[in-house]
Amino acid sequence: MDVNSWFEVEDPEEYSEEPWDFDEAELAFLAALRARAADWQVPWASSQVGRPEDESSFLVHISLLDEARRLVLGEWAVHFYGTHVLAGKVCDQLFNLHESPEHGFFRASGTVEELAERCAGWFESLLSRPVDRVEWPFKDGKHATHWEFADTGEILAKRGSIPADDSSPAHRLPVRP
Repeated sequence: MDVNSWFEVEDPEEYSEEPWDFDEAELAFLAALRARAADWQVPWASSQVGRPEDESSFLVHISLLDEARRLVLGEWAVHFYGTHVLAGKVCDQLFNLHESPEHGFFRASGTVEELAERCAGWFESLLSRPVDRVEWPFKDGKHATHWEFADTGEILAKRGSIPADDSSPAHRLPVRP
């Protein structure tokens, strides 16, 4: 992968906002993260860099998508604070995190390089997980769908009412290999 394809810096001027003022540690973290990402052998995912709305941290995040359905299946973020990070699954549009281990949440402290290495490994592990779209069609022409990590069955997103009777889905399609 091209080093510039991961973790693009959002342009706040597109939204008539002031340009970013990233400090030396933030830029070093980004450079180290991008350098590690250049060696990833994972399917592409949307990734960006910026700040959360309250500007409290340097924010790096990825989104897993079902591109065919134009649907965001989940977002995961790292909030970098210079000497420590908070990372996990995003729970809202403000990039707050689910602070529980089952959502991948972790805190870490260390040097910029150590933190970038830990976060890059975490992102790579997440991006390596296969995702399936699982569908149950109904007689009335409607259907229910959920998207899951194929390795664990963890549901990422759903549409419609999934049958409660444990009936087998009609289709299981890979979204991410």
